[in-house]
Amino acid sequence: MTSRARQIEFFASLDAEEEIERPRHYPRPVRFLLEEKLRRALGLLGRVTSTDALCLCGGSGMDAEWLARLGIQPTILDLSPDALSRARERARRHGFKVRLVRGDAACLPFGDRSIDMALVHDGLHHLDAPYSALDEMARVARHELVVMEPARAVLTRLAVALGLATDIEPAGNVVRRLDASSARARIRVHGWRHVYWARDLVYYQPWTFTLYRLANRKPAFAAFTLLYRLLNLTIGRLGNSLKVAARR
Repeated sequence: MTSRARQIEFFASLDAEEEIERPRHYPRPVRFLLEEKLRRALGLLGRVTSTDALCLCGGSGMDAEWLARLGIQPTILDLSPDALSRARERARRHGFKVRLVRGDAACLPFGDRSIDMALVHDGLHHLDAPYSALDEMARVARHELVVMEPARAVLTRLAVALGLATDIEPAGNVVRRLDASSARARIRVHGWRHVYWARDLVYYQPWTFTLYRLANRKPAFAAFTLLYRLLNLTIGRLGNSLKVAARR
C-alpha cells in the first residue's frame, strides 16, 4: 500500500463527529495552543492582506473555519474524500462558506499565482516529498504563504528519544519534519522576497488531554498561558513547531 493510500484509509477510520467538531471538545489549553499556532504564524506576516486562501491537506476544515472567521474565503484541498465530506458538514453546521477540492498537495490543480494565500497546518509532514508540496504552494500563492509544521529541531529529537514523539505516524507513514533553513531557501527560489520563520515549543497528544483539563478553569488557565509564553521566550527557538511565512 502506498503512503497516500494509507493516509486515505487512516482518515476514513477516524470518528466523523470528533473531526467535524474539533477543537471545540478539546481542553481549553489545547484550543489555546492550536489558535496560538495560527496567530503566531500569521503574525510573522504583520498585516495579512489576503481575501482568499488555499488550505493544503485541509482535512475536516478546522483551519478553514478559523480563516473564515477572519474574513478570508477558504478553499480546502485534501486527498481524503471522507475529510472533505466532514469539512462540508462543518461549514454547514457552523455557518461559513468553503470550496472543496480533492487533490494532491504535490501537484496542485491551480494556476500560477491564482489564489491570494496558500496555508498548511500539520499536513506536509504526511507526504513523501514535503518540499515538493512547498514548491507548489509557492507557485500558486499570489501574495502570502503560511506553513505550520513539525520541526527538525533539538527538542524534537529529545522528544523522540523520550518516547513523547515518534518518527512513524498513526497511518504508518514516516513523519517528515521540516528544516527551517531548507524551507526558507525553497520558498525564496520561487521569487518570494520576504520569508520569515519562528520555532515554538508546542505539545499536545491525546494522552495529555487529562492533564490539560486541570487548567480549564480561569486561574489555572491564566497560569498556563503565562508559563507557556515564558517557556517560549527562553527555549522556544529550539522548539518542535515550525512556522514559516512569506510575502512577495
